Amino acid sequence: MLSACMALIDNKAQRKEFERFYNENRRLGFSRAYSILHNEAEAEDALSEAFLRLAKCFQKVHNLSSHKLCSYFVIIVKNAALDMLRASSKEQTVEFDDELDYSDVSDEENADIERLEECISRLSETDREVLYLRFELELSHLDIARTLGISEEASRQRVRYARSKLKKELLKE
Repeated sequence: MLSACMALIDNKAQRKEFERFYNENRRLGFSRAYSILHNEAEAEDALSEAFLRLAKCFQKVHNLSSHKLCSYFVIIVKNAALDMLRASSKEQTVEFDDELDYSDVSDEENADIERLEECISRLSETDREVLYLRFELELSHLDIARTLGISEEASRQRVRYARSKLKKELLKE
């Protein structure tokens, strides 16, 4: 499977970086997929699909910090596993949790951030996830579409819809 992923990456340095990432995060990806699918063979399939999706856009995301790249990968694994569940007509919810550190901001800014985080927490998981991909990881709509396995237009609509819902939540307060 690694060789198939490597074939999708043109740059030799990026191939080496992808191989390192693969070796360091394979177990994490497998455990995430297994926690959703509860089947080793299906978890391996989801992991393979996730690495293929990552390899397709690795040129654009390889410069992310290791924490952000790992978060991005976990989201890809989760979506690949959920796609497999949907395909087999099963449903399961998965918690999205990402602790952020804001220790270098003022108390007033911190209060605004806490208010924003509270409003975001009231959104659905799908809305939180698409906002995270777009505004925290700064991915394009095309990359979001590839990550979530949807069309680029659907990605645009999800971001627009999630922003609208967040704005409504902020205006409630």
